[in-house]
Amino acid sequence: MVLVGFKKATIDVFDKAGQAVKQIVIQGKQDEGATTSAEITGLSAEPVKVYGSDIAYYVSQRGTNNPSVNLGLLDVSNADSDQLLGFKVAESGITFVGNDTEPPYCSLMLESSDLEGNVALLGFFRGKFSKENTTLNTLGEGTYTPEAENFVFTPIEDDREGDSSGQVMGKYVGSEETAITSLRELVVPEVTAPEG
Repeated sequence: MVLVGFKKATIDVFDKAGQAVKQIVIQGKQDEGATTSAEITGLSAEPVKVYGSDIAYYVSQRGTNNPSVNLGLLDVSNADSDQLLGFKVAESGITFVGNDTEPPYCSLMLESSDLEGNVALLGFFRGKFSKENTTLNTLGEGTYTPEAENFVFTPIEDDREGDSSGQVMGKYVGSEETAITSLRELVVPEVTAPEG
């Protein structure tokens, strides 16, 4: 499958009870962030040869190999970045990072197209974001060109009942609206405000 472009990333942030409490959409709207790249690794387990009768008799290769999504995101707001990474924001507005920093669980939907122009959706049901570093660069002459920040999303298996149980990713490439809607609702349903 050849994918063309990286149109949009949608993230649902979960509370400790597993309910989606916020949806972050990164799709190239001015001052709201843009997507630049996504590399998904670890979708196949490493093959291991099993020997018997003095020959390589069987290849064991079930499951995944520590999947992760390496994302390049441009101009994500400080508030959204802090929330995704589990940073603590005090009433003073100061953000703190330390030994008790713990990101919330999130879901992630990536949207692209295939060579025929069909919708391509790659959805991860549950996982956490991390970001290894922050870089500061000096300004030189000329126009400032911002660079994407690198975020890593580490998915885990879905624990809900149904077809996605035990799976880390759902993928759909095509134009069938029912399938597109079903995958979106499974991975990043609309977040509704709590009643009260």
